[in-house]
Amino acid sequence: MRTPVSPALKLVAILCLLAPAAAQAAEPFPNRPVRLVVPLFTGAATDIVARRLGESLAQGLGQSVVVDNRPGASTTLGANLVAKSTPDGHTLLVATTSTLAVVPNVMKTPYDTVKDLQPIAAFCVAPFVFLTSAESKFRTLDDLLGAARANPGKVSYGSSGTGTITHMAVELLGLASKVNFAHVPYKGVTGAYVDVIAGRLDFLTDAPASSQGQIKAGRMRALAVTGPKRSSLMPGVPTVAELGLREAESDFVTGVVAPAGTPRPVVARLQGEILRIARSQEFRDFLAAQGYDSQIFDGAEFSNRVRNELAVWARVVRERGIKAE
Repeated sequence: MRTPVSPALKLVAILCLLAPAAAQAAEPFPNRPVRLVVPLFTGAATDIVARRLGESLAQGLGQSVVVDNRPGASTTLGANLVAKSTPDGHTLLVATTSTLAVVPNVMKTPYDTVKDLQPIAAFCVAPFVFLTSAESKFRTLDDLLGAARANPGKVSYGSSGTGTITHMAVELLGLASKVNFAHVPYKGVTGAYVDVIAGRLDFLTDAPASSQGQIKAGRMRALAVTGPKRSSLMPGVPTVAELGLREAESDFVTGVVAPAGTPRPVVARLQGEILRIARSQEFRDFLAAQGYDSQIFDGAEFSNRVRNELAVWARVVRERGIKAE
């Protein structure tokens, strides 16, 4: 004969089962080291920024922050690692809108940027600059575009690979100016620099900070920057908008995202710390030295920026017929 279990004993049993979950939920964040995944190699611009951010974030969180470089597969390797991680705030991705909005438009990614990743905050933007050899006959952007109109598909440019942001920025210029260029993809932009300087390639695009050394050495000439205002590193170089090509404006935002489903209190804590760091003069000065403009986005603003750029680059991919190789 089965002995009936009293309601009180049933309640005790339920509470015992719920106790571990309740204890876990009550654990403060963070309760172990936080991992900042960078989907690029050590020494890349995003990596340098991530490491400085990590130092300040560790102080604010009272917990160590470890930068974990996971380059590969056009940055999708690191992004996918974070998208599939436990959504508890201990694994984060430092990413640009190149990873979040450009790459998903040119290749099938193992994650959905909008559904699987949650923007926390962003803190800086950087434009691109169109560059030719200092010996090039193209002394202005108008010179280059005029040659491209006269010789469709003959003026050549190099990028760090098909579907990368340095490729897409030039195709946006082509779309805005209604010209076609000859694209030569490289594994990294270094090879493109070599060929532009040697005269085997007409031009390339890169971040102002990355091209400063070549310009100061007298090997490269800057034609125009793509941001809404002139670069502090190149105050004498006009913007594309100044040259009548506002539709060619582009830049990339750098920020932090977490796996979707990260608890709201954790997101709020991380956002607060990152925004605090972003507003500090010390961090702003650091960004300026790296060629970035300090521009702060909270989670909602960062999310809107990503969604808007997904639409912009989808149009470029569609109208320019871009396919990943």
